Amino acid sequence: MFKSCEKIRPYAPLFLRAGLGIIFLYHGFGKVFGEGANLGSAWNPHGMSTIVQILVSWGEFLCGAAILLGFLTEIASLGIIIIMVVAIVLVHGKNGFSMMNHGFEYNYALITMALALIASG
Repeated sequence: MFKSCEKIRPYAPLFLRAGLGIIFLYHGFGKVFGEGANLGSAWNPHGMSTIVQILVSWGEFLCGAAILLGFLTEIASLGIIIIMVVAIVLVHGKNGFSMMNHGFEYNYALITMALALIASG
C-alpha cells in the first residue's frame, strides 16, 4: 500500500516485543520492588493468596524482561497470556469487556499482542 510501510514491516515483531515487554516490566517492577511491595506479596486488593501474588508479580517482571530482551519470547509470551487469563477470570471478567467499566478490554489487547509474538516467532 504505502512504500514507507514496507520499509518498517520487518520491525513489527520488534515493536510488539518492545511494547509488551515495557508494559510488563513496568507493572511487574512496581509489584516486586515498589514501595511497600514486599517483593511481590503486598499489592493485591482482590484477596489472592500470597503465593499467587508473588507468582504474578515475578511472572510479570521476568516475562516482561525476557520479552524485551528477546529471550525465550514464546515461553514468556505464554506466561503473559496465562497471567492475563487469570486476571480476566478473577478480577476483570465480571465487569464485562469495556475498560470504562474496569472490564477485560486491556487484558484482551495484551493477550493478542502476546499471541502475535508467539505467531511471529
